[in-house]
Amino acid sequence: MDARITKPFVDATLKVLETMAFIKPAVGEPALWDTCMPLGEVVGVVGLSNEDENIKGFLAIGFSESSIIQIVSNMLGEEYTTIVNEVKEAAGEIANMISGQSRQALSSMGIKLQASLPSVISGKDMTMDGSEKRPLMIVPFTIENGSFMLGLCMEGVRIK
Repeated sequence: MDARITKPFVDATLKVLETMAFIKPAVGEPALWDTCMPLGEVVGVVGLSNEDENIKGFLAIGFSESSIIQIVSNMLGEEYTTIVNEVKEAAGEIANMISGQSRQALSSMGIKLQASLPSVISGKDMTMDGSEKRPLMIVPFTIENGSFMLGLCMEGVRIK
């Protein structure tokens, strides 16, 4: 996957977490997404496509329990110790905000995308497979209390 496509998603992730949770994550090296690797215990997913659907895919942001608890505690100014409904809902909202910021940056590059409503899934050792036919990229992030992963699955994206 072209780094010019992944950069808006990484930048949006950093901006959203710095602005909303007052956290500055460290960014790891992007890599091919091994779909057998668990993405996290709470995962926010947003489908992405363009109007004629020749671009299709999704972004997924998967959090370890400790990282999502730290992030949501900072965001809401309340101390959470376990994954409860508010924590799950916040993961979906984080995915939604990352999607919006990323799509705005991609639009300035001539790539106009629409997004689905965010979905949240949770559980231990979850894996996701976006399809063997699409490029899959994962970017790891770390914060004080854990780690999270940004997964991208996009097909048909061309930079003009």
